[in-house]
Amino acid sequence: MSQNAFISRRRFVGGTLLSVVAASAATPRVAPAAAEIAAHGGKPQCFTLFALDDVSIPFRQNLRLTLHPPRKHAANPVLRRGGKGTPDDYRAQFYGSVIREGGKFRMWYIAIDEQAIRTLSKHAYRGCRAAYAESDDGIHWVKPNLGLVEHGGSRNNNLVLVDPPDVTGLHLVVLHEPDDPDPARRYKMMHQIRWAEAPAFGWTTSVPLFSADGFHWKLETPGSPRNYAISTPDMPLPPEHTEQSGLYKWDGLYYLTGQQLSPWVHFPDGSPCGRVMTSFHSADFVHWSHAKTLAYHRSGYTPAPQGQGKESHSPASVWHRGNVLIGLHGLWEGSAKVADRRMPLGLLISNDGRHFREPVVDSPLVPFGDDGQWDQRGLLSGQGFEQVGDETYIWYGNWDLSATGGAETYGGVGLLTMRRDGFGSLSPLKPGDPAQLVTDVFPVSAAGLSVNADGISGEARLKIELLDPLESPIPQYSGENAAVVTASGVLTPVRWPNEAADLPDRNVRVRIRFEGSHADRARLYALYIRAKPSPS
Repeated sequence: MSQNAFISRRRFVGGTLLSVVAASAATPRVAPAAAEIAAHGGKPQCFTLFALDDVSIPFRQNLRLTLHPPRKHAANPVLRRGGKGTPDDYRAQFYGSVIREGGKFRMWYIAIDEQAIRTLSKHAYRGCRAAYAESDDGIHWVKPNLGLVEHGGSRNNNLVLVDPPDVTGLHLVVLHEPDDPDPARRYKMMHQIRWAEAPAFGWTTSVPLFSADGFHWKLETPGSPRNYAISTPDMPLPPEHTEQSGLYKWDGLYYLTGQQLSPWVHFPDGSPCGRVMTSFHSADFVHWSHAKTLAYHRSGYTPAPQGQGKESHSPASVWHRGNVLIGLHGLWEGSAKVADRRMPLGLLISNDGRHFREPVVDSPLVPFGDDGQWDQRGLLSGQGFEQVGDETYIWYGNWDLSATGGAETYGGVGLLTMRRDGFGSLSPLKPGDPAQLVTDVFPVSAAGLSVNADGISGEARLKIELLDPLESPIPQYSGENAAVVTASGVLTPVRWPNEAADLPDRNVRVRIRFEGSHADRARLYALYIRAKPSPS
C-alpha cells in the first residue's frame, strides 16, 4: 500500500497530542473518553487523577498504593526484524513512537541493517534509519512498501524519506499536532544524530524535522549534516546533550527529555552525576534553549563509573494525559562485569511538565525477561501508549545489556497490556478502620466525574463528595447528597442524588471514602474530572 493510498482513506483526529487520543469509535463511551483528551497548549478538558499521583491526591488516610505490572503479550515481539537484505535485518529498534489516528496505529522506529552495523564506528550511524509500520489493532503489524528510499538497489521497503539522508541515528520520537496552522509541520520529529566534534564516537545530539504526512520529512536547522554527523555551529541543542527519549508539549513549550552524563550535568551542589534525566525546551520546535532542567535522578544515587552503578537510562518516554505526564525509563542496574548488568523498566510521573518522580522508589514496573526469552536481561522504553477499549497498550523494546544472547535478542518491538490506566491502585490498608482520600483543587462540572475501580459492590462502596477549597462540604454534593459507587468499571460515571442541583461557581476538592463491610476489597485506579467549561 502506498503512502498516498493510506492518506486518502483516513481522517486526521483533531485536538490530539502524541498518544493522547479518545477511545476507538467501536467503544461505546463517547463522553467519558474525554478523560484522555488534552487541549493543545491550553487547559485540559479533563483531569486524570491516577492513584499513584500524590500531588493530585495529596491527602490520604489508611490507604496503600500497589503498583500493577502490565502483561507481556503472548505474540511478542509483535514487530520483528526483517529478513536478510531488508533495512532492519539486524535490528528493528523501538527507540521510536506509536501514534493512533482514527482506526490506525502508526509506528516509527529505527531500522538497522547488518551491513551497516559492521562499519558503525567508521561511518557513524548511516545504516540506522527511520522506518514505518502500521496496524489495525496494535498487535499485528505490517511494513508497507513506501517506495521512497533506495536500499540494496530497490525502493521496495518501509523506509521513510528524510531530507537530507545524512540524518541518521539510534533514536527518533514523533509528535502529532493536527491543528498546527502550517500543514507541513503537523508531524514533528526529533532525531538523534552524531555530533561531529564529539570527544569520542557515540556522543550525539538531536535535530528537528517536520512532515505533512509522516512519510516525507525535512530537516529544520541552520546547516546540514555532513558524513552523517552535524557540526557544533549547526546544532540546535548544546553539545552537552547526549541521548533523547521523550517529546511533548506543555503550557505552550515543547520539551525533549533524555539522559546526560558528567561533566555536562551535576547535582545542584556541584557533585557529579551518572546518567540522569534532563530536558530541554523550545517555543517553536526549531530554536531550543540551552538552559536545561535536571528533571530526575535515581533516589540514593552514588557516583560510580559509567555503566557500573544505579543509573536512569534514556529517561523518559512520556504519555501526555493533559494535566499529568506518565513516563517509562530504564532502571539501569550496573556492574563492573558486563554480563551482570540488567535493566527493567521503571515508572515516572510529573505534574509540572519539568520535574519527574517515582511513585514507589526503585520499584520496577516491567521486569526484564528470563534468559532465553526475547527480552532477556534488558528493556527499552519507546514512546508508545494508547487506550484500546478497557485496556492500556504500551509498546517497548529489548536490549540484552550483557550482550550474551546473540542476534535473536537484538531488535523487535513488544507489547504490554494492562487494565485501562491500571498502573497502580489505592485500597484500605487496615480493614475496619476509616479509609479516605481528598484531592487537590480542580474546576469541575457537576456531572463530570468518573471512577476507575474494581472490587466494588454494595459491601465495598465508594462514597464521593465535593468540598470547597478549604474542605468544607458543599451541601448539594455531600452528606445525604453524596454519590455512592457500588459497581466496578474502568469509566464508571458518578451519579448525584440531586442531579438538578447547580454546582456553585468555584473550584472544588473531591473526597472519596471507602465504605462497607468489605471495603478493603475495593481498589481505586483513577478518578476522572471533566473540567467546567470556560466562559466563551
